[in-house]
Amino acid sequence: MNGFKKVNWKIAAGRVALGLSVWFAAQTGISTAMAAPAKADAVVALPKVNGDLTGTLKKIRDTGVITLGYREAAIPFSYVNDKGKPVGYTMDLCYAVVDAVKTALNLPNLRVREMSITPQNRIPLVKNGTVDLDCAPNTITPERAEQVGFSNPYYVSEVRLLVNKKDNIHGLDDLKGQNLVASAGSTGERLARMQAEKIGYRVIPARDHGESMVTLETGRAKAFALDDVLLAGFRANARDPESFAIVGAPLETELNALMLPRDDLQFKRFVDTTLAHVYSSGDIRRIQRKWFQQPIPPRNVNLNLEPSKEVVEVWRKGSQVTE
Repeated sequence: MNGFKKVNWKIAAGRVALGLSVWFAAQTGISTAMAAPAKADAVVALPKVNGDLTGTLKKIRDTGVITLGYREAAIPFSYVNDKGKPVGYTMDLCYAVVDAVKTALNLPNLRVREMSITPQNRIPLVKNGTVDLDCAPNTITPERAEQVGFSNPYYVSEVRLLVNKKDNIHGLDDLKGQNLVASAGSTGERLARMQAEKIGYRVIPARDHGESMVTLETGRAKAFALDDVLLAGFRANARDPESFAIVGAPLETELNALMLPRDDLQFKRFVDTTLAHVYSSGDIRRIQRKWFQQPIPPRNVNLNLEPSKEVVEVWRKGSQVTE
């Protein structure tokens, strides 16, 4: 079981299609990079900066440093490998932005500072400018969008439950009188708490995803609520992967994006246009295969997760842009 392909995408497709329509429509007039559709076979050019630099790009030029946020255990999006290096699908996307910045600002010696952050402190660190670009799996929500900005989406996931098969848990209704663990500040925690009192289970907040998994493995919780792709990563890297299962109806369908400073339109245009280049050039397929369909460090586990049609649609919509 891979936990990702068995999602009911007929139901999810409608929600994702609506979410995509609302999201991309909301960007109209905000980003000049979204001004005109590109031809289906056109490769969007890497971004250039015309006029004066402002906000994040000006800070990066003046300091010669760009700071990337990452997670320590959000496999396969952003995590630390056996050499202590942050790697993953979204790290590759962020480094595409770094390379574009080096070229556009003529900063070949740009220094990259990588900072480990958590679901709890990511928004404050982006808001106060400590982190320029958060390269972790961030869900776009209206509440977060009031405090920080987001790139155009790069993936679609659903919040579900990871459980130990021996506990015979098939969904939230089976958790009455039990503990559910979720990473503090995550959408999994928010969604789990919405039904906790009604069903009668307890939500245990963990510091991060790694601690959440330990809580499940040690039996202190009977379920772990999180994005299904991340749950697939934790399941694959567990000591006994076959003892765990991803279960339950989706609690929510989510659009995942890079997090960046709010109202920094120049930087958002830059990031979105870089992603458009990655999508339209086909590099996104290579990056997805690298992290979702091939053995990945540290244990050389293959998640065997093909991109869903909703993920492909995210890439298609995100690539239909020009300068």
